Amino acid sequence: MSNILLRATNITKHFGGIQALQGIDLDLFEGEICALVGENGAGKSTLAKIIAGVQAYDSGSLELHGESVVFHSTNDAVQAGIAIVLQEFNLIPHLSIAENIFLIHREAYRGGFWLNRQTIRKNTRDLFHRIGWELEVDPDRKVSELTVAEQQIVEIIKAISLNARLLILDEPTAALSQQEVGKLFDLVRHLHQQGTTIIFVTHKLDEIFALSERIIVLRDGVKTQDFVTSKISHEELIRSMVGRDLGDLYHVRHRNPPGKTVLNVQQLSRSSHFHDCSLHVKKGEIVGISGLVGAGRTEFVRAIFGADKAEKGTITFEGTVGLMGSPVKALRSNMAMVPEDRKSHGLLVNLPIYQNMLLAYHALKKGFWLHQRLEQDLVSEQVENLQIKVTELRNRANSLSGGNQQKVVLAKWLLIEPTLLILDEPTRGIDIGAKFELYRLIDELASRGTAILLVSSELPEILALSDRIFVMNSGKIVTELSHTEASEEIILSYAARSSHRASERNV
Repeated sequence: MSNILLRATNITKHFGGIQALQGIDLDLFEGEICALVGENGAGKSTLAKIIAGVQAYDSGSLELHGESVVFHSTNDAVQAGIAIVLQEFNLIPHLSIAENIFLIHREAYRGGFWLNRQTIRKNTRDLFHRIGWELEVDPDRKVSELTVAEQQIVEIIKAISLNARLLILDEPTAALSQQEVGKLFDLVRHLHQQGTTIIFVTHKLDEIFALSERIIVLRDGVKTQDFVTSKISHEELIRSMVGRDLGDLYHVRHRNPPGKTVLNVQQLSRSSHFHDCSLHVKKGEIVGISGLVGAGRTEFVRAIFGADKAEKGTITFEGTVGLMGSPVKALRSNMAMVPEDRKSHGLLVNLPIYQNMLLAYHALKKGFWLHQRLEQDLVSEQVENLQIKVTELRNRANSLSGGNQQKVVLAKWLLIEPTLLILDEPTRGIDIGAKFELYRLIDELASRGTAILLVSSELPEILALSDRIFVMNSGKIVTELSHTEASEEIILSYAARSSHRASERNV
């Protein structure tokens, strides 16, 4: 691994008065898998985007195969053999899967102007087959109709189609279940064997140690460590990333006996999404919902919250029977939901951070007088409790890193002290230190009596926090497991088996 593919020297980047990167030196070797890690706001995504031509740098230099390069756009980087899969998607919603993948492929055009539909359909199916995707793929399906997880897979396929020598994956597994992560890892290892150099930006320790050969740590925009993966422990890496010991990440559970039933869902259905789903959640209890991507988990909890319309079934919330009908009704009933897609459904990204945090609070307030001092205190308390990294609360929400945006969404709902809190992939894009604090917060909320419905693709997370776990498969709840009887193997056995076998222990 002596040949240097890419060298970054003294890279510096500012956003206004904020220094995102300071004097970064980095060598990437041909054919290696290098993990780029650090807390939210450490500069990982900024550095990745600079290498891929997404963003310009203020000073410093890049060399590719020993020759100086300057990328003015991603097209320049692609022509040089560098492709990136961004944490925030770069897809065109009204175009099909095939069109999004092959839009920048000149050879896919007939006569130079019209996409060859037959060819791109076939090539799209071939690419999905190449990564071992077993589900039926419709290349003509519009991206706007896809789930977040399916859009993430399309982004990865698009990058793979470019046959890049350097592939940058920025939090590529954030929207994937454990089974899909396994398939992605198989693909990355296959590309690695073919000589592709890979930068893997992630917060997840198991992914870092399972996939990378080298680990580069950033903290506050500065490169602090460069480790050989096989020569460092989990504890040493965490300490390097956050500057302190965290203890055991997945043993934060301290629970009081649950109280009365707060939410009771019976036979809830929405055609082509979920069917006859029933569950209940008690006061002070965390109920997990697990399953593979496409199992209907998000659609099910969105219907409970009133964001999507259920076609059949009943919901009883705090003794009142009836479907929510809309998020406004759910909010007024003191139900809250942190959504899977924070940018589309959780934030108004062009509004200031503090206004985003106060949206739900204002919606519930009666009267028109604003108590600014009280609101400032409430916002400041959430910033401190959730350790949100922000220089100015009047900055727009889109100025924050992805993980800090997720914390703002959570803070918005915590301000109203909900009776039931629905969390759909709450730690997606959140770094290891913030994740630990969030786990402790979720556990504390439950201990104080909040009923919590948790959807997560991370099995260790589901197992660590949940009192009971419902597993979904093909739109149905196929089993209920207690905290003591659940394990990763048992959950996966129900989540991945055929719908006929999964029904053998239907609740």
